[in-house]
Amino acid sequence: MGNHVISQRGAWRLGGALLIVTAVTSYATALLLGVHATLVIDSLSAVTAVIGLVCLRVPLESADERWLYAVPLVAVVQVAIDVGLVDYVLTSLFLPIALYVALVFPSQRIAAAYLALIVVALLTPFVYAAEPTRDTALWVLVVGPAAIFVAVVTGRLTAGLHTSREAYRRLSIVDGLTGVGNYRAMMSRLNHETGRHARRDREFALLTMDLDGFKVVNESNGHLVGDALLATVGSLLGVKVRDEDGVYRQGGDEFSVVAPETGRDDAELLSRRIQRALQGIKSGDVRISASIGTAVFPHDGSNPAELLDAADLDLRTRKANPRAVSRFV
Repeated sequence: MGNHVISQRGAWRLGGALLIVTAVTSYATALLLGVHATLVIDSLSAVTAVIGLVCLRVPLESADERWLYAVPLVAVVQVAIDVGLVDYVLTSLFLPIALYVALVFPSQRIAAAYLALIVVALLTPFVYAAEPTRDTALWVLVVGPAAIFVAVVTGRLTAGLHTSREAYRRLSIVDGLTGVGNYRAMMSRLNHETGRHARRDREFALLTMDLDGFKVVNESNGHLVGDALLATVGSLLGVKVRDEDGVYRQGGDEFSVVAPETGRDDAELLSRRIQRALQGIKSGDVRISASIGTAVFPHDGSNPAELLDAADLDLRTRKANPRAVSRFV
């Protein structure tokens, strides 16, 4: 189903509220109008309300979200039966059902299927009623187009909201200058990879680097040139790593690479490959190079903070003595 405009928790809660409201409204309308088919109405309202309470209490972590498909189906069936037993005024309850469908199911195909079901339910009085009244036709003409209008408009609005939310989410994890992940994205990835590799008892590598000579470029050529240089470095790193690797800018001229399923030897090979690539970049008379520190999970740290500290210590060691071999080798 995926890509809900509202969360799965919200979908279950809203579905439960929808079922309870339709059940209570139908029962109250029957009492108000003095309808005598009380056993059927009482039973139907009770069953729908109980299902609504189950939706409110559903264990969200273990529940299969495909069961959400049943919520509007139950509501439509309950309202359609009550329309026949109580009064055509209850067809107005198809409007909140259409609204629920538009909010919970982003697929136009699924929404169209539920709208078709609502239209069929609206037309059923013409099948079972011996002499369909003028009021029946009026309710169908009023509620049918209104339900379609509500579903279509709400669907378009929520689709736009989903698109905007995705755009903001991307902005929150992408470095605006270089186009690579930002510090927040790096920490999220490290948390994910430490958990995943711990479960599988596997290694992964973290590389941290800063650019040698970048301060000279900024001071001699200006920040615009420096920004262009950082963007070039970000693009180059994206080309030199694997698709499954992540490239991030921690800030300033500091970058990081998270390399899943990577041990010590492969991390060193990746480090040297990146260094060779960066040596091909020049800004005026300054040739760019990078000092790179490495840390490997779980040997150098069991959580993101420990890995970052280990990689930074290795980086400082190498920067202080470029000919030194990594302290971890």
